[in-house]
Amino acid sequence: MKPERVNKKYRYIEHLSDIGLEFYGNTIEELFENSGAGMFSIICDLEMVRPLEKRSITISRKDTGFEDLLILWLEKLLYWHEVDSILFSEFKVAGIYKKSSKMVLSAEASGEKIDPDRHIIRTAVKAPTYHMLEIKKGGENCNWKGRIIFDV
Repeated sequence: MKPERVNKKYRYIEHLSDIGLEFYGNTIEELFENSGAGMFSIICDLEMVRPLEKRSITISRKDTGFEDLLILWLEKLLYWHEVDSILFSEFKVAGIYKKSSKMVLSAEASGEKIDPDRHIIRTAVKAPTYHMLEIKKGGENCNWKGRIIFDV
């Protein structure tokens, strides 16, 4: 029996000192999109971020699994956030595929520069961590489910 389509993108999970996130997707690409949205929802109110600026990203890494690719994806988004003072609100992963012995992610993230008059930074996310990191196929009401803890 195939799981029903999930409407929920992510939810926060309890953690003693950091912030945890569980995220869902009907495809692996959607799972990665929702991880980005979840991370930026920790940082700010996504409803206040307009998709005015688009960034393209291609990540290539030795095929060690989806978890390593997820960390690289979220680290790249955080890098742009920190270096360019940008908040992202929309994420589109065009594909995640194997190419020889590598895993490749091709995506776009859209957002805008931080405007102190409109954007309130809730929590500074320092980094995604490997602590409790998990991506698995199948889950309750979704095809893919992930979990990550962010260092804040």
